[in-house]
Amino acid sequence: MAETLSEKAYNIIKERLLYTKKGSYLSIRKVAEELNMSYTPVREAFLRLHKEGFLELVPKVGFFTNCIDINEILQIYEVRECIELFVFKKIFNSIGPKHIELLKKYLAEQKNCLEKKDIHGYVKADQKFHEVFLEIYNNQYLSNLYRNIREQYFICSNNIAERHSGVAVEEHESLIECIENKDFEKAINLLSMHIENAKQRVKDGFRRVS
Repeated sequence: MAETLSEKAYNIIKERLLYTKKGSYLSIRKVAEELNMSYTPVREAFLRLHKEGFLELVPKVGFFTNCIDINEILQIYEVRECIELFVFKKIFNSIGPKHIELLKKYLAEQKNCLEKKDIHGYVKADQKFHEVFLEIYNNQYLSNLYRNIREQYFICSNNIAERHSGVAVEEHESLIECIENKDFEKAINLLSMHIENAKQRVKDGFRRVS
């Protein structure tokens, strides 16, 4: 299916939000001119981004890039824990060789991004690693919810993930090992610890950049 102009504008604008100062005003007309598009599809993209929590709409003023605080980020991690542990327990016995190969592929991408100091690429690879389990479970509503909260955190935390990322890679390696050994209890404990450790790394990173 061909991408509509609204979807194209949505994807481009969301990518731009990675590099836009938080709290910045965004003009629909200006963005439409920059993208060489008409007003309507860009406005639709803005409204969608607002609905998903990426943009803030101030009545009679306009749209601003959203500012997320540490409490909201910690709430995101609570949602992650609920979704990921629930799904992981359900699909553990369905994880096959092709899924393990995917996990190893995304792990290699993370390592490569770390070497290049590509933090955005690293976080994207991390998201793809965790989404493997969601794809096995095959519940589009849970998958969409999970992807949305991950992307909100990704856009609103440019500098938070700069440190400790190597530790997360080691945790992923240990998780893959448990899956290969079919050690259910240890794998559950590791995933829970991994999310809790990630939350603590975010706290540390937030304090560092605040």
